[in-house]
Amino acid sequence: MTETRFPRCAWVNQEIAASTLQGVQAEIRKELARIGLGSMVRQGSRIAVTAGTRGIHDMVKVLRAVVARLRDLGALPSLVPAMGSHGGASAEGQEGVLARLGITESAVGAPIRSSMEVVQLGTTPSGIPVHVDKLAA
Repeated sequence: MTETRFPRCAWVNQEIAASTLQGVQAEIRKELARIGLGSMVRQGSRIAVTAGTRGIHDMVKVLRAVVARLRDLGALPSLVPAMGSHGGASAEGQEGVLARLGITESAVGAPIRSSMEVVQLGTTPSGIPVHVDKLAA
């Protein structure tokens, strides 16, 4: 029988200081202005905003602020689920996951368009196909 040697291990504990924003929506507006969103959006543009399950605090407020700013700029925003196989990898299941997180059309002010259909945008330099949600495309 061969003896297995395991590497030395040590417990590591990391504490990350978290800051708190008092005005989430005001910060979102400020950051969207900082990146020049107004110069990137054309009147009547249909813009997909992703919504997922990454545990972002105040996600509904963040999405609501992004949607409101896009509407102010004359765009037509909608939300698309961005979560891979969550919700059973079905459009209805993903909408259900978003709803359980409080992310609904009425909460954020934009329709949710969920589909599992994809289109290929192209390929990477190494030949790997790149796909995106058909509705977002």
